[in-house]
Amino acid sequence: MKKLKATEHSEKISFYAAISAIYFMCMPLSIVPLPGGFSLLKFLSIFCGGALVLALFIGEETEIRFNILHLFIGLYLIYSISSLFLLSNENAWVNLRGIIETTALLYLVTIRVYNQREKKLLIDSWLIAGIITVAAMFISGVGVGTSERLTINIGGGSEDPNQLCGYFFAPMLICMDRVSKKSKIGILYVILMLVMIYISFTTGSRGGLVAIFGTIVTYIFVVVKGVYNKLKVLIVLLLVFAIFFSVLFPLLPESVRERMKVESVIEDRGSGRFDLWEIVYKAITKNNKSLIFGYGLGSTTDILLNAGVYNTVAHNHWLQIWCDQGFIGLMLFLAVLLIGGFRSLSDNKIIAVSLFGMLLLSMSLTLYASYKPFWNILMMSAMNYEGVFNAEK
Repeated sequence: MKKLKATEHSEKISFYAAISAIYFMCMPLSIVPLPGGFSLLKFLSIFCGGALVLALFIGEETEIRFNILHLFIGLYLIYSISSLFLLSNENAWVNLRGIIETTALLYLVTIRVYNQREKKLLIDSWLIAGIITVAAMFISGVGVGTSERLTINIGGGSEDPNQLCGYFFAPMLICMDRVSKKSKIGILYVILMLVMIYISFTTGSRGGLVAIFGTIVTYIFVVVKGVYNKLKVLIVLLLVFAIFFSVLFPLLPESVRERMKVESVIEDRGSGRFDLWEIVYKAITKNNKSLIFGYGLGSTTDILLNAGVYNTVAHNHWLQIWCDQGFIGLMLFLAVLLIGGFRSLSDNKIIAVSLFGMLLLSMSLTLYASYKPFWNILMMSAMNYEGVFNAEK
């Protein structure tokens, strides 16, 4: 408890910040199933949300601050609710409920103003989430179907291997940041990076790996200051990748290594994604109404099934949201993502670059409310901190 209290050299960590950090740490538990269709993370979200509500009215005085991202996520929520006029079936309600629940939690976590010590705790919570994911892979990693691709399994629930890569964006960047700042345990951060890269390859997710490498390169050019420091970080990364490709890559199953070749992408048409995109795009451009307003939340699932494709998502968030919510919904969601990224550039560049990684990942995945790594990164980008410049102030 002493670590949470203020000292002459540091600020106090509030109960509010501790609860928010616990929520971020528990992100991998979103795959753990509970009776009634709940996940363990959803149960914890209800607990954390209730605790945050109480903390707003009971205990220490709390400064509340709204910002422009709160405005646009609210507009997106209102527009999502209005989409029930287009489609109001069970699938639409499930999607809408997820957006409402996630948005409510986003507001609860991010309207408080955090001090710099609390900010560090929240960042560290992502590193812990990454370590939990790594531990889950080594303790109970499982294969996907009949393939040799691997993913995590916790409590009987498995994560989609493509989605698993998104768990590592922020933890990898935190490791890079600590190494660049000459941490005393820098070698441990390098080892953790190697392990996360190896796990990402074992998933066989080509889109996920592209997003990871794009995130790392962006970090070097956006976050690292000075030519000398950029070169230093680049040399460390080249050393990490040299070790990986000479020692760890040969240990991967041959089928996974083959998936990484360009010829494999062309042959299987991006695991069938090219066909999905074509079907969804044709539906979007069918008439002006579908272009502007879409067909309603969750409608992409019905469109794909009616086309004889047994897939429930478009595997491209931007095509799916355009199909479900039209050009208006597409622009609102894009505004939320861009505002989150630009806000974080001033006070939390690791989160800004992680959000860019999610943008890359969204080209091959759908990021609706059930995919917690994206929404949790978005929450981090909506945070208000003391002692930094805020454009909204």
